[in-house]
Amino acid sequence: MVREITEQSSKGEVLIVEDTPASLKLLSDLLTEAGYYVRQAPNGELALWTVQSRPPELILLDIRMPGIDGFEVCKRLKAAPALSQIPVIFLSAQHDTDDKVRGFALGAVDFIAKPFQAEEILARTDAHVRLARTQKALAAERAMLEQRVSERTAELAALAASLEKEVEQRRANEEFMRLSSQVFEATQDAIVVTDRYGRIVACNPAFTRISGYASDEVTGQGAALLHAGEADMKTFQIMVQAIVKTGHWSGEIMARRKNGDTFPGLLSLSVVRDAQGEVSNHVAVFMDISERKAEQHLIDFLSHHDALTGLPNRLLARQQFEQKLVAAKREHRCVAVMCLDLDHFKSINDSYGHDVGDKALQVVATFLGECVGADNIVTRQGGDEFQIIVADDRQLAQTMALAQRILAGLRQELLIDQHTITVTSSIGIAVSLSDGDSFDELVRNADTALFRAKEVGRDNYAFFTERMDAEVRDKLAIQSQLRGAIARDEFEVYYQPQMCLQTGAIVGAEALLRWDNPILGRVPPNRFIPLAEEYGLVNSIGEWVLASVCAQIKVWHDQGLGAIKVAVNLAASQFVNDATVPYVENTLRDFKVAPQYLGLEITESTVMGDPDKAVAALRRLKAIGVSISLDDFGTGYSSLSYLKRFPIDVLKIDKSFVDDITTNPADAAIALSVVTLAHNLNMRVIAEGVETREQMEFLRQHGCDEMQGYYFSRPVDAAAFAGLLRERRCLQDLS
Repeated sequence: MVREITEQSSKGEVLIVEDTPASLKLLSDLLTEAGYYVRQAPNGELALWTVQSRPPELILLDIRMPGIDGFEVCKRLKAAPALSQIPVIFLSAQHDTDDKVRGFALGAVDFIAKPFQAEEILARTDAHVRLARTQKALAAERAMLEQRVSERTAELAALAASLEKEVEQRRANEEFMRLSSQVFEATQDAIVVTDRYGRIVACNPAFTRISGYASDEVTGQGAALLHAGEADMKTFQIMVQAIVKTGHWSGEIMARRKNGDTFPGLLSLSVVRDAQGEVSNHVAVFMDISERKAEQHLIDFLSHHDALTGLPNRLLARQQFEQKLVAAKREHRCVAVMCLDLDHFKSINDSYGHDVGDKALQVVATFLGECVGADNIVTRQGGDEFQIIVADDRQLAQTMALAQRILAGLRQELLIDQHTITVTSSIGIAVSLSDGDSFDELVRNADTALFRAKEVGRDNYAFFTERMDAEVRDKLAIQSQLRGAIARDEFEVYYQPQMCLQTGAIVGAEALLRWDNPILGRVPPNRFIPLAEEYGLVNSIGEWVLASVCAQIKVWHDQGLGAIKVAVNLAASQFVNDATVPYVENTLRDFKVAPQYLGLEITESTVMGDPDKAVAALRRLKAIGVSISLDDFGTGYSSLSYLKRFPIDVLKIDKSFVDDITTNPADAAIALSVVTLAHNLNMRVIAEGVETREQMEFLRQHGCDEMQGYYFSRPVDAAAFAGLLRERRCLQDLS
């Protein structure tokens, strides 16, 4: 009863297996609102129990789950005959090629990457539910049709036998003929009766409708006139042999209409014998299955091609690669796999909508097909990712020329729905023999090269190298460990004292993040912080740092160690995030820390990216009561006209100018100019990277307010910094 209600009142039944409650609710609400009947399972064990009680039409399955993970769930489902046909779409927060390869090998039909896009979820769910329903309906309909053909053939054979037995019984014969005539005339399947020699003696209206021949046109003609000829000669010979041997044959044939067109049909042919056991007639029942064959052809096409562009998908690409590799080895050539990704394609979808984005992908697919030629292969792997498979000589001249043509061609403006769109692309290339000899290995290495092409500026191509692979693997290892670092309590905040150059006292500190991972060891900030920004983790890490610093400030104040101000660095994404100001306010309130004890440091490049927007953001932060420092001043592209508008409290002289301040007149001039400029704008100046007494004395003599650097102290942990405060160390102590 539940199944009947579900099928009548929804677009289909979907099981979502997701251990993250927020993601589970998001997907459930989205699909329910779209008309699906949704069931939920927060883990693999419950998912397996649920599908056994009532199989859904589609499963959205998270890969990373405690206990039984998504791969094991999929493996068990595919091993169960009753559940093996349920389509599975994997959900993953990681864009890992190995995971995709493993998932497709286990029988998954698709992958959806986190964070989820509503349109993508609905489009892929709709497509796979429709496909599953179509396949199920076709299988059921075919079985039903075959059963009908078999039943009707048996029925007609029985009627023919009865006709022979009751030929002397007129009354019974008339009744039999009446019933037979009704069946003969009313059935939607074509029926043809021949004599023992194969000459047509009768046919029904359905035969005329399907074949185009009227009854009087074929009566007395040989049934072979309906045969498709050479196009189906092998099947015809098998059919004749079966009729002679067993008296029955059924299967698919190619038939010919009156107008000469051929079409596929499902035929059941039986022999009718007389009372002496001799062949008296042949009865054929067949139906036109051209529409069903077309539907099956579409299903087969979609299983090997991308629905949007019509390009081969990964499954077909693998097959074509293997064929091209065999030929290349025979000819002492190589095969190059090129992974192409459109640069910043998400901005096109965000700016113009997904319809325009889809049309742009179709235009790109057409261009790539024309550009690579008929001898090479273009595939689409999903999103804005394409693969190109090229056979080339060992010098790779054709491959490099093709990459250059593609890059140049995609720089041209595209006109789509009155929108002028400019796209560029990045290409990674891996070559057989040197970079691998399997499709999966070459794709993985080409993806690595693509990563490097994007890293060095996009709109170019890069060949794979082993060093590049090691660097990418190192970054992936950092990314993998970085995601759980906060939960595993692996971060620690160090503090570098900031000294007053006039009094020599500690007046503040800069908070510096340190990461000690049990697998990777101590990871330098210049390695993990850029990756945190790239992978969208820097906001959560920044919030953790801010909370840790505020908690530590409260501890020091409660211990009577003085009114120490601590500066915390804000990443660019935090600076422009509307949630940053409320979070700073709430954190200060939660830890009962006055705003004047917290400073926020922002780099020059961050504020100069969009100066007008930066002014508004700085004013919101300044309104809280915290001080604002502009870090790395002088290293970028400062505009003095904007600087005077920024509500900045402190300018920091970059270490690159301090290093040679006593020996390089240019560095000294820049440092003194910063000091003068800052004081004229009522700002304080802090010099970074002070490492010698000479540097310190020069800065003090020329009016610099504060300094930080190894001359006084390296960054230390909270306990060591508290020790410095207790000792009341100052610059005079070191003289």
